[in-house]
Amino acid sequence: MNTEPEKWMQRVRKSRDSFFREPSDIYKAFDFSKDYSRLYNELITSQVNIASEAIFGNPIPKGVAIFSFGAPSRNEMMGRSDADVAVYRAGNSAQELVFRERLVESLQDYGFTKVDTPVWGTLKEIQRYMNTSVTEANQVMEAQFICGDEELRANIEQLRDSLYDRDVVARNLVFQFYYFDQYFRKKESPNHLNIKYCSGGTRDLLFPAWYAQLKKGIERDLQATAMGRGLTVLADEGLLMPEEIADILSHSSAVSYVRDAIMGVTPRDMDGKLSPQGAEELHEQEPHLFASSQDISSVVNKARQSIRRAKAKVWEGLCNYFFEHRSEEWNDHFRKAVSGDIVEIPPELKHDEIINTVRIWNLDAQGAERSSGYLEQMAQSNSWIILASLLSSPNVSGEIIDSVIRRKGLTPGYEYFLEIAARNPNLTPETLEFIITDNSTEPRFKKPALKLAKEQRIWQK
Repeated sequence: MNTEPEKWMQRVRKSRDSFFREPSDIYKAFDFSKDYSRLYNELITSQVNIASEAIFGNPIPKGVAIFSFGAPSRNEMMGRSDADVAVYRAGNSAQELVFRERLVESLQDYGFTKVDTPVWGTLKEIQRYMNTSVTEANQVMEAQFICGDEELRANIEQLRDSLYDRDVVARNLVFQFYYFDQYFRKKESPNHLNIKYCSGGTRDLLFPAWYAQLKKGIERDLQATAMGRGLTVLADEGLLMPEEIADILSHSSAVSYVRDAIMGVTPRDMDGKLSPQGAEELHEQEPHLFASSQDISSVVNKARQSIRRAKAKVWEGLCNYFFEHRSEEWNDHFRKAVSGDIVEIPPELKHDEIINTVRIWNLDAQGAERSSGYLEQMAQSNSWIILASLLSSPNVSGEIIDSVIRRKGLTPGYEYFLEIAARNPNLTPETLEFIITDNSTEPRFKKPALKLAKEQRIWQK
């Protein structure tokens, strides 16, 4: 395969143009995404071989295993997706880091929205993040091997299998339902629809995929899309009719295509924001696919309804899982927490992560004020999902946010807290300054805080 950047991007464009010829083709976009994800793997393998030959004198990098995550690992990669690539390392040589830097640099010219790869990646670090963080743990759980050191690959997959825990996946799913819904509200605008971050948007495609992890475990060699795998599991359990799978997949394909196309119309748009002007521009560019700009909005709205239906079935299946695997007393208190009925928790459940997480999310302003002692107690927890819930809540005080950030925000495995806290309107200037003056964490975790500080003219750099 010719890996010269312009030739490669030209190949992607031709592949896209030849696939999407008529309106019905957007409903088969996941067929394109599976092919494109495989093409992406070929590119990564080629660049790995070149970088490895230069650094190690061998096309196979010793002590380095390359995995995809995000859209590439889910076979849901569109033409303007990020290059999500994890460079996992044995940690035995400085050359491994030089190789990582060279590989990341080599991918910058291939037209990706961005090249996203975490700095961390040794076996010890993978174990740490899987034991603490929901965000990074999900990345490891969905990762698919591309190329590299087969021995290290086996060690990584063995470690991942040993750390897999269905109850942890279920716990994380509960958190994600609440976290995503509030995050979507922060992305709302009267001028556009954020296709990625909205109810029934493309980010909600993750829920069936996570449900498949809960019920079927880790998929090492995913052939379908992760969304397709999840819908099949829901159908197998009687939560969806078999014929609904094709309907939901086709609508998911369509909205994924529209989001990708909108990003092409507005290149600086990382989410895919559908405005009347953007819809009109897309229609002008692709009149063979859309009858009108209103047609584009109709495609998105119908898709959102379909995706919301699938997500609701995931919640139903999750509740069924708890009913089967937890005590009657636990399920009773879980239902009460979900309904907002805040009653005294029995001693044996006082430290339960799921119940306390749901209770925090369902506290309104008055409830939070009445429960200040309870929230202060929760702020001393080491549970990632409990602390992340506190940091996300608009009803939790700045003092509690500050205590969580100063105690845990800079701790490896908890750094994503810095991003969450920066989005909370109750964040104090003192906490913001604490975050932006830190030099010990990855810069990416501080981006929302730096943006906020500049907006508030606290930080001028």
